[in-house]
Amino acid sequence: MSQTKDTLSVGIYVDNIYDVDYIKSSFESIFYVWIKSEEELIKEDLVYDVSNFLDVDRMIDFKLLLQEHNRLGSKHHYLLKIQAKILTKMDVSKFPFDKQCLDYYIELNTHYKGDKIIQLDTKNSLIRPNFIDKWEVGIPQISVKSKEWNSDFGIINSDKKNVLDAINIQVPLERDCWNIYWKMFIVLFISFFLTVMSVFLPNKLSEEKLALIVGSLFTAIGNKYITESYLPISDSFNLSDKIHLVTFIFIALFSVYAISEQRFKLKDSLKIDFIVFLISTLIYFGIVVSITISYLN
Repeated sequence: MSQTKDTLSVGIYVDNIYDVDYIKSSFESIFYVWIKSEEELIKEDLVYDVSNFLDVDRMIDFKLLLQEHNRLGSKHHYLLKIQAKILTKMDVSKFPFDKQCLDYYIELNTHYKGDKIIQLDTKNSLIRPNFIDKWEVGIPQISVKSKEWNSDFGIINSDKKNVLDAINIQVPLERDCWNIYWKMFIVLFISFFLTVMSVFLPNKLSEEKLALIVGSLFTAIGNKYITESYLPISDSFNLSDKIHLVTFIFIALFSVYAISEQRFKLKDSLKIDFIVFLISTLIYFGIVVSITISYLN
């Protein structure tokens, strides 16, 4: 006669998520975890070895803030409050139009998958909404899933598959992307505008014209250094790299154009200057818009 499996009622309350570091792909969280069981799950002191009870996947640091074990008749109630620093995958190749999801597992180390019946306490399991600074929080999800380890870590006579029941927490995040976009590139666009306006200076002011172009170049370079500080180092070209590269190319072309005017002693022509200004501006912003749109999907 098969033994009746114990039913575990498992719940989680995420009290806070903070220090979302997309450069280091990590974040910190404070959360409560509780389990209600008909059987006593562990005998070890939770204060000294919380890993006997549960584990957080990809956790690099943790602090146990609270632990309780209460018993009423044959029912056991375990409650833990944990502060943890957790690694997570963050793809910032489309920054600032990227969408992130804080996805982490809280593994139940008291048993293997199939040994217990797991029920999620959906009524009391909550994630506090709109608590992450500088991010827009989507609809979070809490569910019971399984976490499989591909190793038995050398356990002798291990006849169990290394699969654990786990609570999966997913918190989708979005940025205020257009506000960040304009903060990143408004200075760059101004530097291009100053460069293209240099065509209206008369050729006799060639030194002033070149000084304006060179000043715009240094402004663009400074803006590049500032935007790089917001992004992790990457081998691939991102949105910032492409828009800055296009701007540098146009500034270089206007430098060549200004030198050619001086070298060949071209006559001033407001009509030609306006045509150069108009065509260059349309081409530049056409390229910038097309690059930006490609990162919106």
